[in-house]
Order: sequence, then structure tokens, then C-alpha cells
Amino acid sequence: MPALWFIPLALGLSVGVAALEIATIDHPCAYADTVNITDGLRLKDGSYSYAGLVIPPNRIAEYSFKVIDGVQYRAKKHLRGCACLQKSCISFCCPPDLVFDSKNWNCTQPHQIRESTHVGLTYGNGSVENVRIKDRFLVRTELGCRNKFVDRKHENFWKWDLFENGTLFRDDRLWSTDEYCFSPLEHKPEQWELTPISCERFQTGYRVWIYAICCIIAIIIHIFIVSLLASVRDARKSHYGHLVILYLLCTIVGYSLLVYLALKNPVKLSKGSCRNIGFLAYTCIMLSFGFLAICSFDFLLKFRQKAMRNWVRQLWYTLTVLAIIGLRFAVSFAQDSKLPKHFKPGIGEDYCWFDVRLWGILIYFYTPIIILLVFSSVCCLKAYFSIYELPPDTQYILGNQLRIVKTHFYAFSAYIVGVFAVWIREIVVYTMARLREHFFIIDFWSGICILGLAIAGFILLLGKNLHVKSWWAINVESSQTDLSVINARVYKFDEKGDLKSPDSPYKATVTSL
Repeated sequence: MPALWFIPLALGLSVGVAALEIATIDHPCAYADTVNITDGLRLKDGSYSYAGLVIPPNRIAEYSFKVIDGVQYRAKKHLRGCACLQKSCISFCCPPDLVFDSKNWNCTQPHQIRESTHVGLTYGNGSVENVRIKDRFLVRTELGCRNKFVDRKHENFWKWDLFENGTLFRDDRLWSTDEYCFSPLEHKPEQWELTPISCERFQTGYRVWIYAICCIIAIIIHIFIVSLLASVRDARKSHYGHLVILYLLCTIVGYSLLVYLALKNPVKLSKGSCRNIGFLAYTCIMLSFGFLAICSFDFLLKFRQKAMRNWVRQLWYTLTVLAIIGLRFAVSFAQDSKLPKHFKPGIGEDYCWFDVRLWGILIYFYTPIIILLVFSSVCCLKAYFSIYELPPDTQYILGNQLRIVKTHFYAFSAYIVGVFAVWIREIVVYTMARLREHFFIIDFWSGICILGLAIAGFILLLGKNLHVKSWWAINVESSQTDLSVINARVYKFDEKGDLKSPDSPYKATVTSL
């Protein structure tokens, strides 16, 4: 499948860019182990004095970026030193004399100055000691995260262990120094405690609910379409109906998993579950586009009158599934590799789905989709011109059968145009947001577009399916209407060249589309 052509190229480009970064930028340590020493005192030998530490020149570098929530952003050039390699660091959410206000989500001046000078420190042997913060740690206020998780109501929020290296243990997981920050919080009335606030990589609010509701309605519509197509024998047995059912089943599973991930806080999922659900959703969505590509190619073969045996058709299905599974493992390999974080998909890391703050979603998700949609569009375009190249005698002989296939083809082509437009819109929105570094983890317009496609599928894939229309007319509209009248209404048997027309110069044959 076309998606496979892209993987070696994408990985090769990513590795090339990574090598270029390593060759041109030399940073002596990870960003999380640094502090901003621009305002520090520079000594004669090039070292810097900062908070009682002397940072040697080989641990100082100029940075033109900042890291928030584990993602790199552009920033003005500034000096940073690897001070956390010399003394363990911890982060405070707010500057001195300010506290984090969980209601307004900002740092505010408290009614009473609350100095936080001591913290409970847990040693390797399990003992706990109340130590003076500045004696054991280097305090930073510039790191942390944009979205902080505060849950005052549950007692587990107030239970944590801070270790000597600055890592934090809470909720059965270990948090690194850039995944939390300290701030005084009111535990009980007039009882304040210095408490770590962990980073919340989870979005809530009206955007999420609009997205989820639209997707749920779309899933219900897809389930209805599949149920009706599967109930009609002629629709279910046709190659077109079979592929449409497979496509819709993949979208149902894929979108259901995405809705679940949108509403489920990844902190409450295990690392393995988070990653597996994300990759399963990815596989299902990519399979859906694979089946669309096969359906387009199938129409092209039909109108070019090139018969395909059933075993060849099954082989195509198998190869498509294997190609998508191979793509899934290639993306998993990229996630586990030593590529720069910007070129990783991010599945199972900060988020269970693709991290839209990275370029990985463009490389591993949008690009294969566009390749498959381009393939589908080209096949549909060639199939359209092939219709007019059919010999006149073939059109007479096939008659009503040709009309059915043409009707299905036109409806499918219109649906492909809608799918293409929606995903081009997704790519444009993502690219603009990525360049501006202004991200919405959940874009509610995506949910509205998914719902729009579901409605289009209801009209084009179901409403324009002549097998379903015939079944509906016979079984639902009227049980008393004569069958020949219903067939004439659905298939328009009076059209020139129909097999039932006495004026047709051709006889029926077993030739089939």
C-alpha cells in the first residue's frame, strides 16, 4: 500500500534532521537539569556563581528555546547552567511570597505571607525528615507546567513522598522534577501545607464536550448505516457494500477509542493501557482509509472491465491489513527510538493519542492519510473517465447492473471529496497552530467535521445505495405495492438499453461488474 512507501522516507528525513541538530547544537545536559543564569555573577575564569554554587564553563550553554510540559518552544537566547547536576533541584509554581490560586489558575498574593522553608524528605531506607529546603535543594520557579492538577477533596492528593534527587512519588507513579511544582495550599480551614501540584496533560471544558458529543452522534449514525447494510443481502454481498461495512466498522472502533481517551484522564490509566489504546485507535483509523483506497481501486477495475478473482481480492484485503499493521509497528519503533522528541508521535507519553505539540502527528498520521486519499481520488478520477470509454454494446448488455454500479460510484466519489476536504482542513489547522505554538489538544471543530462526514455517509453511502433503497421500498414503504412497480421506481427499468426492454438489441449475458 502507498502508506508503506512513506515510512522509510519519513524515518530517514527525521534521522537526518536529528543528526543536523546534534552537529550544530551542543548542550551539556538535559534542559530539566538547568537553571537560567543570565542574571548570575560571571567570574574571571568564565564560570558563574548562582545560589551559592559555582557552575563551571563546560556546564554552561546558550539556549534559544524553552521546554514546557516536556515540549520545546522558541525563546530568546539566554544562558543556562547545569546546576541541578551539582545540587538537586525542585520547582515552585510561583515566585516567592506568591501562592498558586487553583480557582483563578494563577499566582496571587495571599492575605498573609506564608513562608515555606521546610519540606518532608524521604530517604532510601524509608525514613522521613523535615529538612530546610535551601539546604538540600536548589529552588526554581521557571519550570513546571501550564495545566496543573489540584484535587483538594481526595486525601490521596495530600499523600506524597519527595526523594533526595528531587523526584516525587504520588498516585503509584514517579514524577520527575519538571512534572510537578510546589505551592502552599489550604488543606483545611486556615491550615496551609506546602504541596506538590502535578502537571495535568488532560484537557477539559466545552471544547472536549463538543468534540465528544459530535463524535458519539457520528458513531451512532455509522452503527445505523452498518446495521442496515448488513441486513440487506444484496448490499452485504456486493464488493462495494462489503468494503463500506469494513470501512465503517474501523471508523466506529477508532472514533470510540478517541472519545474514550478524550474523556479519560491519562493519569488514571496505566502506561501500557494508555499506549495500547492509542495505537489501537491509530490502527483502526488507518485501516479505514486503506479500505477506502481498495474500494476506489475496485471501481477502477470494474469500469475498465478487468475481472478480479475472489482469492486475489482477499489477498488485497490481507495485504492492506498487514501494511497498516506494519505501519503501526514502524510508528511504535519511532516512539521508542532515540529520535528528537519533536519527531516522535508522542503516543503513550504525555498523551495516549498523538501529541499535537510535536511534528510526529504530521509525519506518521496526516501524511499516510493524505497519500491514501490521493490514491483513492486518482482511482476515482480514472474510473470516471473509464465509464465513457465503455463500448456501447457493453452498456446495452449490462444495462441495469451498470446503472447500479455507476450510482454507487458517483455517491462514493462525492464522499471521498468530502473526506479529502475534512482532512486537508485538519492539516492546515494543525500546521498553523504548530507554527504559532498555540495548541488545542482537542479541536472541537474536528468533532463537528466528523459528524458532518457521518451525515454525508448516511446520505451518500446508505441513501444512494440502490440495494438498500429497493429493500426499503419492498419491506418498509408498502407491502401492498406490486414488486414490478417498486423495481421500476428504484432501478428505472424503462431506460434505454435495459435488459427487460423488448427493444434492446442484446440478450442477457453473465458478464458482470
